[in-house]
Amino acid sequence: MNYIGLIVSLVGLVLSLMVFSYLLGDKLLFGLAMLTMVGVSAGFAVLVLVQKVLMPMAIMPLADFPQISALLALVPLLLIVLLLWMLFKKSSKISSIPLGIILGMVSALLIFGLSRGTLAPQLLSIIDAFDPAKITTEGLPNWSGIFEAFMVLAGVLAVLFAFHHRKAAKKSDLLNPSWLDGLSGFGQVFIGITFGAVFVGLFSGGLTALIAYLQTLVDFVKQWL
Repeated sequence: MNYIGLIVSLVGLVLSLMVFSYLLGDKLLFGLAMLTMVGVSAGFAVLVLVQKVLMPMAIMPLADFPQISALLALVPLLLIVLLLWMLFKKSSKISSIPLGIILGMVSALLIFGLSRGTLAPQLLSIIDAFDPAKITTEGLPNWSGIFEAFMVLAGVLAVLFAFHHRKAAKKSDLLNPSWLDGLSGFGQVFIGITFGAVFVGLFSGGLTALIAYLQTLVDFVKQWL
């Protein structure tokens, strides 16, 4: 093992022990480790943005001035200056221009991504569940396919109604019919199952990563025993 790899491994071991010290009630070392992680992550993000975005898209095109590419590069530079101006004068209305552009672009990308990547495929999957080729077998009803299709449809409608029913219940103090509460509870069951599945997936992934990292630390310690 070279010296750089040795130093990196030792730093990783020390930071890992500082994180695990939280289990013993020591918040100082744990806080230092978290601050180190945040600082390194922020520095790495800034370095990537400077090398991959700012330099090739905003600084380097200025060498071709007065071509169109150089003129277009002046736009992000102007927005950056307006954002930096906020550090000196927070109440400036001019600084809200780049923030509004950023929020608008992020919102548009999120709406487009959710519509195309989540909402549309889910709607198509619900429609596809009622495909005659799936709910029939040789001209006879496929009861398992029919049951699955109706359960999917019922689950989607129940979840949507659960959110609507909760929002409507907060605005109104009137007593709702019992069947509405039952349908809302049915939707909450699906929501609970979904959150449980997501939690299990995240926990199993994190546990697998933890075991792999602990094995790496054990192998590193064994080299020096």
